[in-house]
Amino acid sequence: MVSLPWAIFLGCALARYATGHSISAPYRIDVHSHAIPDIWKQAMISAGFPVKNGTLYNDGAPVPDWSLDSHIDSMDTLGVNYSTLSITAPGISFVKDARKAKSLARRINLLLHEYTEIHPTRLGALCLLPLPHVKEAIAEIEFCLNTLHFAGVGLFTNTDGLYLGDSKMDPVFEALNRFNASVFVHPAAPTCTSVALNHPMPMIEYPFDTVRAIENLLLTGQRSRYPDLKMIFSHGGGAIPYLATRVAGVATLDYAGGIPFPESLAQLAGYYFDVASATSTIQLAALKSFIGAQKLVTGIDYPYVPLSQAQPGVSGIQANGNFSDDEMDLIRYQNALDIFPRIANALRETGSRKIKIVRRQLIS
Repeated sequence: MVSLPWAIFLGCALARYATGHSISAPYRIDVHSHAIPDIWKQAMISAGFPVKNGTLYNDGAPVPDWSLDSHIDSMDTLGVNYSTLSITAPGISFVKDARKAKSLARRINLLLHEYTEIHPTRLGALCLLPLPHVKEAIAEIEFCLNTLHFAGVGLFTNTDGLYLGDSKMDPVFEALNRFNASVFVHPAAPTCTSVALNHPMPMIEYPFDTVRAIENLLLTGQRSRYPDLKMIFSHGGGAIPYLATRVAGVATLDYAGGIPFPESLAQLAGYYFDVASATSTIQLAALKSFIGAQKLVTGIDYPYVPLSQAQPGVSGIQANGNFSDDEMDLIRYQNALDIFPRIANALRETGSRKIKIVRRQLIS
């Protein structure tokens, strides 16, 4: 729970940034927003991703225009005080050479760091890893957390077919655990693209890939080996709130692992879920029943979710989920601060520096 001094600081931060926000609300942290730097788009184009009428496409959907200024403007419109920036799927899994993948990940992470330096009280960053190249990914985790002081690390449900839960990911999870990293997991398209029936992958294959990854983490035992990692899954956990009891039930059978039902269900409900594209009455009722407000965080998914959809989604969370004011505080910012202590530390340090500057100005 947030301490009184920290709550006071948040109140001051809110007062500083409230002007111009379209949605009047207490402090709001968005854990799910994306930067789309040009070097990433150019790398995708060079790798052969389709371009139609001048627009880059990925997984059957157009990659939207993005700029740092437009991102900050969108935050103001949506009443978001602080956002964590990440790169969406497919990350850089399309770069097959490990050395080139490491170089591109480093360039993108340095850009994300630059964005956070420009807006230190508005933006944090999540480390992009050069997976499926494991050794290079571990080095990037250390660089992002120890040198760039990123808020956390971004993972994908699968990276070119390498799923969370695979034993090849054990060294990555060991490193995340060693650095006490906060982890945000975004879905990616499965490699068996025919399952989408020529429809855009993000529509249903992204949510279902979240289920695949969470199921694999359970059945391989990888999650149980690193139970203390704080992990957020996107889009309300995909279909997990609906399928959790089915997964846990089958997992009790010998051929599926023979895991006790309460153990499986507790693990499945032990993650945090963001509410990006999961703000309807039905979705929030399922999430509230399955994990409760104490495991939900605000996610908006800008710019892939346009403002025309994001605004009613954000403003409707409390009514659609029948959440109390205290529960909304958890969803808006308190849970995010518990997951990402580096955000709290960064804001404290920035606030302290500003206070010192003001004091020096007053003295002089």
